[in-house]
Amino acid sequence: MTDDQLSLASRHVPLDPYRARAPHLVAVVDTNVMLNSIDNDCRNEAEGWRSRLLLMSDRGDVVLYAADHVLDEVYEHLSKIAASSPVSLATLRARFEDEYLPALRFVSVSNLDEPDPQVLAITDPDDVPTGRLAKLIGPCVVFSEDKHLKRPGFAPKRWLDVARSAVEMSDGHQGQVLIFNAAALPLRGAVGLLTYSGRKASISPWMLGGAVLGAGAFFLRKPERRKEVAQFAGDVVNVVGTQLAGAVAKERRGIEKLRKVVLPAPTRPTIRQRVAISLARQTEPLLAAELHGLISRYFPGEPAVSVQEVRAVLEEGTEFVRVQRYRWQFGRDVAPRAC
Repeated sequence: MTDDQLSLASRHVPLDPYRARAPHLVAVVDTNVMLNSIDNDCRNEAEGWRSRLLLMSDRGDVVLYAADHVLDEVYEHLSKIAASSPVSLATLRARFEDEYLPALRFVSVSNLDEPDPQVLAITDPDDVPTGRLAKLIGPCVVFSEDKHLKRPGFAPKRWLDVARSAVEMSDGHQGQVLIFNAAALPLRGAVGLLTYSGRKASISPWMLGGAVLGAGAFFLRKPERRKEVAQFAGDVVNVVGTQLAGAVAKERRGIEKLRKVVLPAPTRPTIRQRVAISLARQTEPLLAAELHGLISRYFPGEPAVSVQEVRAVLEEGTEFVRVQRYRWQFGRDVAPRAC
């Protein structure tokens, strides 16, 4: 089942108008939230605890970014967390490197954009890169407990509540995927069985399918058998319908709560913002020409840009990383540091 079909099924306006098939939400993570999540994970490891940051990103419904300084600060402050935690520094570090680094992309935020009033309202210089990053790729959610990001309106009052809504959205969407796939599984299995059996017996699957349908029609000649089959089918449809409605409602609840705290998209996006917004929502690196096509589709009302202009933005901005000879991604994947 594709995301487009699921969107038709749930009949809601997407939270992110620029999203690809996935993710459904782009988020920016600050240091304090990361440290809090790592510590809670390790303290509750015996119970199989998994932070909301990890839960929301596990299945690709939410993609997490962080400014470069966050990486440095996490490594720096893990020892301070260990000093007041029953968990050792080695355990905290292992959790961060094994679980969080693969879930995050780190971004070297450049100073190429025009001054933004909301960014200028951030009074702590250490938090400015996070604000710039959020303004570059919005609409997005900023997960932070820092007052310097809350006061100008970047971060919500309670990040845990927002994270819970993101997990709810992801759970609802994945529930729809599982239901549709489970409902389609018997049909896929039957088609596969007919194809396999026909090949083994050197009989056309269409002929074999016709024979099976004929046998079924013979079996259903008696009214009582038809009634039993119809009742069984009706029960299955009711169960699937109830489960699907629950999953759709869960996704909607999460989305409507997130809508209230999402940092909005720019009203007049610059070329850099259009490039960043489009690329930040892709799970695979893109050619400049492919990215140009996305920009044309996502921003039809804005002045046209050429492939050469897109390529120039990619070459200039430190946020854009060349991962293959001609392909680009937003941010970079980070390997654990040497001890």
